Amino acid sequence: MNIIIKYNTYIITMSKKQRNVSENLGKNHTANHEKYYSHIESMIGPTKKCTFGHIRGSNTGIKHEGEQLVPISDFETKGCSIDDMGGVIIKGGDGLQGFCRNCSKRRRMKRLEMSREKNKDGYDTYEKEYGKSTKKCSVCNYDKSVWVHFKLSPGMECGIHNICNECSKKYGESMGDRLIKYRPDGNFKYAKSEKNQHDDHIMPLAYGGTNEEINHQIISSRENLSKSSSIPFENVIHINPLLLCSRWRPILYTAQREKISITVFKSRISDAILEEQKKIYSMTDGEIETIFEQYNKNNNRRVGVKRCAEKFKTYCKEILKL
Repeated sequence: MNIIIKYNTYIITMSKKQRNVSENLGKNHTANHEKYYSHIESMIGPTKKCTFGHIRGSNTGIKHEGEQLVPISDFETKGCSIDDMGGVIIKGGDGLQGFCRNCSKRRRMKRLEMSREKNKDGYDTYEKEYGKSTKKCSVCNYDKSVWVHFKLSPGMECGIHNICNECSKKYGESMGDRLIKYRPDGNFKYAKSEKNQHDDHIMPLAYGGTNEEINHQIISSRENLSKSSSIPFENVIHINPLLLCSRWRPILYTAQREKISITVFKSRISDAILEEQKKIYSMTDGEIETIFEQYNKNNNRRVGVKRCAEKFKTYCKEILKL
């Protein structure tokens, strides 16, 4: 089954200029890479030339090295998507970035090096370059003092984190709490490459979503806030079972056979998760700790089992009112 997800495109206001967020941001492309490259190969063949830095130069001084004709798999895809029939759509160009992965990596490392050198004076550099001592948080959208509310991030262009300390703390606590409450399969996390990006779960953890790579997508911070914990599908038939934890997939299989509505599916999965939480809450402290020990082992995690057990019981008592 194909994953078809559509989100709105937003314009994010930056300190110096506005930046348009790609309309493809927010769609999970990783699972479709093989199909993309197969289609691109049928169009242009198995190789493509990378001449990065040789024709128009490069701000970082980085140029492609070695044989310029490289396999198409050495290029990131660009403007590719899947239509309702499972076919590949390419919006402009050949579906590939203009330079290979190696050039992209070297350029990124050089830009980090240049940013760190430029921002070595920290907050003073920011004030001199931008003429102010405040910055707008990309999450709460409040202008706050960089000296008080933002951490330094020398590798970024402006030298200051995009998210204020308060929002960073809330996000970290929120993600940690969700892992404790729902114990999703997997331990994947995207390495974000652009500003104002969030690593989002397509199928929310609150509705049985897995933490495997297939259920992750990079979207803008504003998209993530507007998406919240909603299921981004209009029909259960469109939900790929791999987006759910293995223990919740039988509920989806039944829902797809019965062709029930998304609303009924949400109710069923929520009831099942709640029943599991009630069952665990009724266990002894030692038994709950054993569950988190097994969770660590199965998903290559190192969460503190005593802390997780305590936080889980607090959640059940104060939030679920068990």
